[in-house]
Amino acid sequence: MKKYLAGFFYSFPVQLVFLHFRRYQVLLLFWVILFATIGGQFLKPYGADSLMLAPEYLGHVSAASTAFVGFAIGAYIMSWNITTFILHSRHIKFLATTAQPFLKYCINNAVIPVIFLLSYLFFAISYQRVEELSSSVEILTLVGGFLGGFILSLAIAFGYFFGTDKKIYRKMVTDFTTAKEKYERASRMIKNSKIEKGEMRIDWFLSATFGLRKPRNTKHYSQQFLNSIFKRHHVAAVKAVFIALIALVLIGLFTENRYCQIPAGASITLFFAILIAVAGALSLFLGNWSVPVVLAIYLLVNWMYQQHWIDPRNKAYGLDYTSNKPRPEYNKEALSDLMNKSDVAKDSLEFISILNNWKVRQHEQKPVLFFFGCKRRW
Repeated sequence: MKKYLAGFFYSFPVQLVFLHFRRYQVLLLFWVILFATIGGQFLKPYGADSLMLAPEYLGHVSAASTAFVGFAIGAYIMSWNITTFILHSRHIKFLATTAQPFLKYCINNAVIPVIFLLSYLFFAISYQRVEELSSSVEILTLVGGFLGGFILSLAIAFGYFFGTDKKIYRKMVTDFTTAKEKYERASRMIKNSKIEKGEMRIDWFLSATFGLRKPRNTKHYSQQFLNSIFKRHHVAAVKAVFIALIALVLIGLFTENRYCQIPAGASITLFFAILIAVAGALSLFLGNWSVPVVLAIYLLVNWMYQQHWIDPRNKAYGLDYTSNKPRPEYNKEALSDLMNKSDVAKDSLEFISILNNWKVRQHEQKPVLFFFGCKRRW
């Protein structure tokens, strides 16, 4: 029993989850927000959960709208995989000795994404049944749209990386052959070797066919060979994120077209996909200094807002906002001083003449219109 528990604990999927919590915890913040949103614990009074669970496209909740959200979540998961693959490369050197290392990494890194997908489907179905009063057929249609968009997103991403793997193998076929021969000679001489510093202990991992495999020891491979493989995959991954960013910008340029107005939940998720890549880049280049630097940037931007160096307020053209002269007070007493009975009477007669002119142009009796002026206390 102890042997099986140790095998489970030192499996690649479990060790990856622990690695995410040990390092670069800021990346988990995006998952926390998404989990809290679909669970109704984040901005529920503002309808954040409905944006994800009942997305609208062209004014309707349909299979097309859920497909957009499914596609966006697939893109977010791939961005998560790409970012963490780059950040954790030095801990998973054995993947460089396998075919399609990024695919194997995605399979073993699927613990958190799978939990999120199951949670999303559970909350989405419950929301449609309780809040939207949808029928079983309608719910199945929406779930089908979501899964269709999600699968399409993964198919595009993995199709791109499959092509990248083939190009890398063609360019490095001689290096792969030489490295394999060296590994076979070394493995016959040395059966047991210690784990190198910086690497994780991995007893087994899931292959591309979901079979269990033991990782190769990388001690007999040159560091230059391992780095060259990871470097080529990193370049391909960065290109994929850059293409996604360009696609998001292009969608934004055509937002005036109603067909380009994708559901808000999909837009937010795609924005998170870009943010997680940016956060990963900051973590990669800044290392342990990423949190202090981000905090310093936040304080600097906040100070610039206070000094009005960054001023996002809407301004009326023709008014001078740089003057330090005291502005007129805006309160009940100041407004009362600007009013007098003659102005009120004149204003009332003017609007009565407008209504009389409108009445003359009406050729049939209109129903009585009631206006209620209500003041709400907060």
